[in-house]
Amino acid sequence: MASRHPTRGFSRRITQAYKWTVAAERYSHESALEAYTTYFELLDAHLSTRSSTISRRGAVAAFQCARTLPADAASCALRRHERQKAVELVEQGPHPKLAHNFSEPSKRIFNTTQGSSAIINRAAADQAAMRYRRCMEQWGAVVAEIRNTEGFSRFLLPPSYEDLQVAAHDGPVIILISSQYSCNAVIVSTSGQPFHVPFPSLALADLAKLKDDFRMAIWHASLMGLMESRTELIVLLRKIWDEIMLPIVKVLCHDLEVKPHSQIWLYPTAAFASIPLHVAHPSRMKADGSGRELCLEDIFICSYTSTLLALISQPGAGHGTALASVDSELELVHTLVPPNIKFTSLSGEEATQTGALQALRCNTWVHLACHGKQDRKKPYNSHFAMKDNPLMLLDIMENDTPEAEFAFLSACHTAVGDEETPDEVIHLAAGLQFSGFKSVIGTLWVVDDEVANHVVEAFYENMFRVSWTVRRRPRHSIMLRML
Repeated sequence: MASRHPTRGFSRRITQAYKWTVAAERYSHESALEAYTTYFELLDAHLSTRSSTISRRGAVAAFQCARTLPADAASCALRRHERQKAVELVEQGPHPKLAHNFSEPSKRIFNTTQGSSAIINRAAADQAAMRYRRCMEQWGAVVAEIRNTEGFSRFLLPPSYEDLQVAAHDGPVIILISSQYSCNAVIVSTSGQPFHVPFPSLALADLAKLKDDFRMAIWHASLMGLMESRTELIVLLRKIWDEIMLPIVKVLCHDLEVKPHSQIWLYPTAAFASIPLHVAHPSRMKADGSGRELCLEDIFICSYTSTLLALISQPGAGHGTALASVDSELELVHTLVPPNIKFTSLSGEEATQTGALQALRCNTWVHLACHGKQDRKKPYNSHFAMKDNPLMLLDIMENDTPEAEFAFLSACHTAVGDEETPDEVIHLAAGLQFSGFKSVIGTLWVVDDEVANHVVEAFYENMFRVSWTVRRRPRHSIMLRML
């Protein structure tokens, strides 16, 4: 009742809904799923009263105690055998673009709430409550009007499972959910119910340890010689294979009958987001001694996505030390791109923040070879280094890129999220996706120049090995570099 009280502001109602989820889970109450749904509905409505990305993030920050709720809600749905609901709850979020006639009553709600917090006089408080109730009634009427408009029936509602299922068009999507209550995977395909893959022997603490162990193993491996055995990494990759990816592969191969070498999409949440799932490897010989067992990369082509909606097509002075190998890398890419593609390069004095944003707006493909910086405490301050000013993540997210299709980010830490809020996937690669790029290649850690050149050459050679005539030709390609 408190979470639905019409004269209380969204913040108080959200807090009550959160307390409801905690109590319902503690006592295994049947209303737990309703509590989670109410919380997200209220949070979406609350965020809709904010006019900018930064202010919305600030509003979310006020509820950091509830940052695990998306995974917890999905876990709750799976425990109640509501698989479609679990997918919807993971993907829950506010609509990114709001109409003007909706923003006006939203602003009034925000202003009324802000002003009423300082009121002491009883009569003034009653008047403020009446004003707030009227604003809420106007807000509700506008929401109803928008939902009656064709194409907006689910305005401020989470996408339905049928809407989200389209994301599996190019291959099944595996959502990995880590919650304090259970760890699971949900596989979304283009037809039928999603498949539930439980991890009964895996707890949230196990994933946290695995994440930390990987960070240390990668650091140790970076100090080793080329011929030294990476024993720590081998053991960890085997653990990922045995406890996480093997059960998923069995469902893909036997239940869904996904053909070998097909595309699959990994959609990790929370602790899963910091684990390199795509390199899971059994590191064992076959039982008959004829050779090694197949690893994940032998069986499927793995890619990551930050959300299901990201896979659904929509119309649509330098900072850091000089990079000695950038020129050679860009020249290498230039030689590998078919000669019939119009090609633009920004380097040296031309590689400015303004030039980069303009280039992102006007081109279909982009290859950035520069420094990348992930700010773990303030992820919106993450940026690419340009000649004059940094190209900020927020600038990228708010940039209109109608021609965008593909971006190759040859920079450090471009796909590393905020450790405190991994479900928010706020990193440079995700920023390119949010701005309109359908496919993005990013990095999980520091990139060595020699390794970068090797990966770039291997990627573009294989990209264009298939006959170019069967592909859609990009209108332009662009390369950016920082001196």
